Amino acid sequence: MPRPDRFRKAVVEMLKEAGRPLHYTEIGRRLKEGGLWERVKEPEKIAKVRLAALARWHHSPVVALGKGLYALREGGGTSPEP
Repeated sequence: MPRPDRFRKAVVEMLKEAGRPLHYTEIGRRLKEGGLWERVKEPEKIAKVRLAALARWHHSPVVALGKGLYALREGGGTSPEP
């Protein structure tokens, strides 16, 4: 499994390319299809845990919007409303 910084960079790039919030199941599926998680058996479960931890970090570029959706933080502030 890749290091957390590689995960964070991959998720940020994925969200930028998508231009919209993504559900954790879609993020996990895309990471597996993209080869970053080729050996992970349950990418959706791992993505859920890692994204939740990433979104709790106050310097995170990713925010949780609820119902499993994650998006990029707007404006570069450290504590926006999701």
